[in-house]
Amino acid sequence: MSKHAEIPLQSSRTNRQDALLSVDKLAFDRAGEMLFSNVAFDVDAGQVLQIHGPNGSGKTTLLRVLAGLLRPSAGVVRWRGQDTHAHPEAWRQSLAFLGHLNGISDDLTAAENLSFSAVLGEVSEERVEVQEQVLKSVGLDRYQHAIVRGLSQGQKRRLAISRLLLEHKPLWLLDEPAAALDDESSAVLERCIEGHLERGGIVLMTTHKSINTSPAVTRNLYFEPSGRCSD
Repeated sequence: MSKHAEIPLQSSRTNRQDALLSVDKLAFDRAGEMLFSNVAFDVDAGQVLQIHGPNGSGKTTLLRVLAGLLRPSAGVVRWRGQDTHAHPEAWRQSLAFLGHLNGISDDLTAAENLSFSAVLGEVSEERVEVQEQVLKSVGLDRYQHAIVRGLSQGQKRRLAISRLLLEHKPLWLLDEPAAALDDESSAVLERCIEGHLERGGIVLMTTHKSINTSPAVTRNLYFEPSGRCSD
């Protein structure tokens, strides 16, 4: 049986085109199998959307579609009221995507990884100078000259998160960011997310592990085993 995720059309909290991020009737099929369809939600500055659901229900695929790594079968994604398909460059410059892999080199030091990321992201020289402060914010200031291969999995994840802080993108797309994190690293992640929201950023993240965010700024989207998707 094919998986088919769908948001009820009568959902009253979706398809607000004046929202900073608006997703309308998004669909994706793989090799003729519809993974999800009619997905719609909106998120404003300072809000987080937590995406829940079992493995294989379409959560990661949704993030990859939003990141521009996969092309949707139907639907529209609007950023600041503009169709992201029509303005792909502005869209890419507005988001940072952190997937299951950390996207860092084991053969470089923590500081060298940030320097490399800064060059790729065209971060200004002024921001490169605050790399030590960024590493301190995730508890890695003592490890800035350590080869990443020797760091723990939680420390590597924190280094990946520090790249988000350095780039200052308004939209974060995070795929299971707390996976395999210990309590200390989870607390660091939560502080970083809270700070990003306080600065007017947006976070969309898939999660199996509970991540504490303020109910006042939290939206939830559920991919359910029955094949429905609701908020």
